[in-house]
Amino acid sequence: MSHYYLALPIVAVICMGAAPPFEDTASLDRQVASHLGAGVGDVGGARAAIDPKLKLKRCANPVEISETNRNALQLGCQNLGWRIFVPIRLGGNGGSQDGGSSNEPLVQRNQPVTLIIRRSNFSISYGVIAQESGAMGEYIPVRSDRKSKELMARISGPGVVEMTP
Repeated sequence: MSHYYLALPIVAVICMGAAPPFEDTASLDRQVASHLGAGVGDVGGARAAIDPKLKLKRCANPVEISETNRNALQLGCQNLGWRIFVPIRLGGNGGSQDGGSSNEPLVQRNQPVTLIIRRSNFSISYGVIAQESGAMGEYIPVRSDRKSKELMARISGPGVVEMTP
């Protein structure tokens, strides 16, 4: 029994010295907020916090943040090959500067839409339900039924959303 008490501090010291093997999603949220100048849930900020259940391998270099379009950021680690997309919460007019017709919704909330998943050598399509309204090129959450997990897909036409690698 006394050996157990001697081993416990050694194990604790070893564990404290090891860097966590995964990215801290709260830290990624702070980086996104700093990049956008708005907090999670605020207009101009991320729609939602990055899911803390994501197990993204820790990147040796700083995580790269790039804007994919006006309503999403891409976070990635090039040397490990992972990337995630963070949807941005837009203002009342969809964040458009020109006020043109480009931000007229092509997809309405609760509308059945076709999800197309494209890869280099095949594509799959199936029916899903839009969880938010959106215009051409915007990312919106979709799901196949109320109990399924939400997926983020880009609107590519009236009633059509896509996911690509």
